[in-house]
Amino acid sequence: MRKPLAFIDVETTGLNSQLHEIIEISIIKVCPIHGMTNYTSKIKPKRIQYAEPKALLINGYNEKEWSDAPDVDQVMSRVAQLTSGCILVGHNVRFDEDFVSETCFRNSIKTRYDRRMIDTVTLSLEHLHNLESVSMDSIRDYFGWSSGHRARIDVLQTYMLYYKLNRATCCDRLFWRFRYFLRSLFV
Repeated sequence: MRKPLAFIDVETTGLNSQLHEIIEISIIKVCPIHGMTNYTSKIKPKRIQYAEPKALLINGYNEKEWSDAPDVDQVMSRVAQLTSGCILVGHNVRFDEDFVSETCFRNSIKTRYDRRMIDTVTLSLEHLHNLESVSMDSIRDYFGWSSGHRARIDVLQTYMLYYKLNRATCCDRLFWRFRYFLRSLFV
């Protein structure tokens, strides 16, 4: 790996990057020279009135917990700095990148990350053939990982998934399928 990888996950107020906002972001930057950097932050929403109630519920948003969150320009300046020159990696990474790109554009912050991206959904489709869904919840269940829907948990599990699948051997994949099959018999 010559280029640094920036594993990224965002939690948002909805699915439309033109209308909705990032309310939490987490990044794990893996650099071949400088090692690993972790960054997680909540972001104070400016347009909460446009939020989807279901998205707020899923992401655990409440005004009290987000009252002292930093403003978007402060967080996204740090995000732009961290991701500069990196290849973004995420589970459905286009969603995360779309929100980062739109948020930075809206706040006049230049991004300089590599436009090539690595999607762990694609890796999951390639390596985990017996799953009906490659949603992060299905993958958590498949590997027996803890559940949660916060940016920090999701980015850590994306990081683990990438390295697990990127270095998987045929024996690993057979073992996962066998273990999944055995677990399904007892559920």
